[in-house]
Amino acid sequence: MSEPLLAVDALRAGYGNIEVLHDVTLALDEGTLCAIVGANGAGKTTLLMALAGIVPTRGGHVRFDGAEITRLPSHERVRRGLVLVPEGRRMLPTMSVEENLQVAAGVRGAAGFARIDGLFERFPILRTRRNVAAGSLSGGEQQMLAIARALAIGPRALLLDEPSMGLAPKLVDEIFAIVADERARGTSIVLVEQNARRALALADRAYVMERGRVVLSGTGAELATHRDVVAAYLGG
Repeated sequence: MSEPLLAVDALRAGYGNIEVLHDVTLALDEGTLCAIVGANGAGKTTLLMALAGIVPTRGGHVRFDGAEITRLPSHERVRRGLVLVPEGRRMLPTMSVEENLQVAAGVRGAAGFARIDGLFERFPILRTRRNVAAGSLSGGEQQMLAIARALAIGPRALLLDEPSMGLAPKLVDEIFAIVADERARGTSIVLVEQNARRALALADRAYVMERGRVVLSGTGAELATHRDVVAAYLGG
């Protein structure tokens, strides 16, 4: 059996004197989507930031594409193709949409810049807003830009943190369609999402986190019908 693209073993991480993640173990196979669900404060965002190298780890191991990356800085993880789309759609607000994409694409040089036209084809709303300052976009447009910026890098794996947060239902549908399309194109995805029903429906594999620990795991379909998950997260 081949090694997962992303393998996390007994990962511990936190802030200052507070440990948030306690021996988290999970795996993301090539070309699949892994959903992580749980209540606010469960440690989901901290997990993604630790995987991206933004929050330092205190123990455990992270392997990506067969190599140990536990101590690598965040920019080196990006260079290897592990790319975070953070919660809050952080971008360069005074720069235009196109300039934001160019900054991200610069990580890959000419190959990155060559992706921009294709991204404008996939995100037509961004094409019509290409010269508009990113900070003046609507929430949905900003989320699309945040995803497009990550795709400009040409990721092997995307870490998506709450991509549907605060969006109207129609825009939520669009964002989940984009996520599904990117998975169909072969990009591996770790999806943290409050909309557990939608996340589990897309997931090949899923994990439930509580208080910094993984308490349940299985296929997306298994967890979508698990009694405890239904009761806690699916309104059952």
